[in-house]
Amino acid sequence: MAKLFRQGWLFLKSIYLNTEKAVIGKILLHTENTYEQAKVKLVFDYAFFYMVLLLSFLVVNMVCRNTVNMIILPMIMLDLVLCLLLLKKGAKTKIVGMVATFSTLMLPMLSSFLNAQDLGPKYTLIWVISILICYITVNLTTALIWSLILCCYLTVVAWIKMNNIVLFVSPGYSTAFQYLANPFTVGMYLLFFIRSLGQYYRNLIAMEQMRTAEKQKQHLSLINQHLTKQFLLVKGFSSSGKIAVNKGETELLDSCFSEIEKHCGAAIDYLNDSQTK
Repeated sequence: MAKLFRQGWLFLKSIYLNTEKAVIGKILLHTENTYEQAKVKLVFDYAFFYMVLLLSFLVVNMVCRNTVNMIILPMIMLDLVLCLLLLKKGAKTKIVGMVATFSTLMLPMLSSFLNAQDLGPKYTLIWVISILICYITVNLTTALIWSLILCCYLTVVAWIKMNNIVLFVSPGYSTAFQYLANPFTVGMYLLFFIRSLGQYYRNLIAMEQMRTAEKQKQHLSLINQHLTKQFLLVKGFSSSGKIAVNKGETELLDSCFSEIEKHCGAAIDYLNDSQTK
């Protein structure tokens, strides 16, 4: 069983890496900004892993014969495929993030409404994740608009429930099935949440460390070039000083010593300034 699980994981990982390379490989190469690179990877991870998650949910809904979700879940997956295509075509991360989060907010909202206005974890978690991803990849204003839409929907559902209004909706799941499915649903969504947002912050830290290391490497290269230049000058004046001693030219010797002292001082000052920076 463990071997089968490991093989399945390796297969999924290979699909992920190949898809990532095909969709955002060129974009990452041409994007110098660390924050923008991390946002591109976040949008890709969000779309890719949510599609994988929806496939498992689709199987469950097919077993339960929930017609509403059997229609809506493929619609969400098609929207996420569209987002990946937009990324591949070079669309702005802000636009792709807006499309992805809007579809994963509104379509689950439609599913919730047609499943007896269900407000269980399988809906609330994805709504929260969608708004958080929107805040990171788009902007605060759009995230607040998405939040307002969600609050309006929750208000409508509260009004329907309080007034005992019966609507023509899908029967959804049985009460017993909902309780049994909650641990599975919450666990899957938490793994999805950790993989998407957790990896986003790991990418930020890793990219920042790489950029800092590159800056340090460039700085050390500049120090090396500057000191090499100074020591070559010192070596040249030292050779001239030896010639001056042999010829008895004291004025040239004094001039050489002055230049050597000057360039040694310049090298020391440069090292001190570099340490301060």
